[in-house]
Amino acid sequence: MVENGTAQSAQAGAWAPGSTPAQAPNPLDAMRIAYESGARLSAPQVTRPLDECVGEVLAQDVRVVRDVPHYDSSAMDGFAVRGPGPWTVGECAWPVATGSLVPPEATSVVRQEWVQVDAGGESGASEAGRSVVERISLAPGVPQRDLESGRNIRRAGREALTGDLVARAGEVLTPAQVAFAAVAGHDVLPVRARPRVGLLLTGTEVVSSGLPQPGFVRDAFGPQLPAYVRMLGAEVVASVRIGDGEAETEATLDQLVGQCDVVVSTGGTGYSRVDEVRRAALRRVEGGDGHVLFPELNMRPGHPTFLMELSGVVHVGLPGNPLAAMVALRLVLTHVLRGTLGKGIEQPQTVSLAHDFDPGQGRSGAGSAWRVMPAKPGETSGVGTYPNRWELCDKRGSNMLRGLAQARALVIIPPEGACAGDAIVCLPLPV
Repeated sequence: MVENGTAQSAQAGAWAPGSTPAQAPNPLDAMRIAYESGARLSAPQVTRPLDECVGEVLAQDVRVVRDVPHYDSSAMDGFAVRGPGPWTVGECAWPVATGSLVPPEATSVVRQEWVQVDAGGESGASEAGRSVVERISLAPGVPQRDLESGRNIRRAGREALTGDLVARAGEVLTPAQVAFAAVAGHDVLPVRARPRVGLLLTGTEVVSSGLPQPGFVRDAFGPQLPAYVRMLGAEVVASVRIGDGEAETEATLDQLVGQCDVVVSTGGTGYSRVDEVRRAALRRVEGGDGHVLFPELNMRPGHPTFLMELSGVVHVGLPGNPLAAMVALRLVLTHVLRGTLGKGIEQPQTVSLAHDFDPGQGRSGAGSAWRVMPAKPGETSGVGTYPNRWELCDKRGSNMLRGLAQARALVIIPPEGACAGDAIVCLPLPV
């Protein structure tokens, strides 16, 4: 953490692009810092009925309340029997259906289709007017395995014993886990309350529908960012679109900080005279109402991304360029929310690169930043292709989304670049 140094720099107004490495962490360090900031928020525990728990994060370990199954039950329609047979129904054979209780004296269950009624085995009529089977045996030629001890009987505790683990704290509950929790004796589960997220979408040049005129652009965040935030386990409680003015930016930020756990802004994170989001956040820091966790990142795209804490609220400042913002969202916001929900920090995967990547591309000094880029599995046939290796997507400028739309992951390449076959860090994308 670099809280003290960055706070002092903020008060001195000394920040600028290209600041010290401690103030511009690499992507992996940024993930850790973001996670730690979220962990300090620690979403409270709430109790939810089972039908509201799929997709929620478990707050405590959950265990089996009683044995599953909690009684000896039949795995077949047929007869629970005692001994090798033939059997008298009611004395050493009892009709059973799948899932029904098996008498404790039964030694196995014989399936219905393997049973025959012995000659003279019917007598009279029951109260319901049906014949009563008195003597049964295995039909000629059928296998003898249903006579094995315990055959076709689901013993109590066979699936799970009282106290066995259902799911661990920090897991995102799946439909299967919730179903098992029901079978294990639970009606409600302890889960983390979804963090309250406020969205601050900026830009006077942004239009929300139709074909924009020259000088204007379509909104890339409004249609997907709320859903993305919910996928990450949070709840959008406010979404405000504003222009680039100083007064409205400051007022809207104050409003969101007052009602949210996490604020996510888009645009206005640069260092120019029109980047009011950064300016508004820093004014709060300079007034003693927060501190800076990092003012920027040592990566491209997404370099102007910042992370601050304002009045106990985490503020993730995403750049205005769409790809830069989506990359920063995957690295930073994802880990803020993982920390808040107690999910544990993500352990990145590694993949092999399909081709050489020179970050400088012949330009002096261009290889000083980490690169985080959309990628997809390489082709598995054809000349010059590499099975089981990942290739970078085309159209990956910071203002482009086409490459990201084709990607299945983001790959992280160090400043020195990488060669074909090198192992590189990979962060899967939601699909």
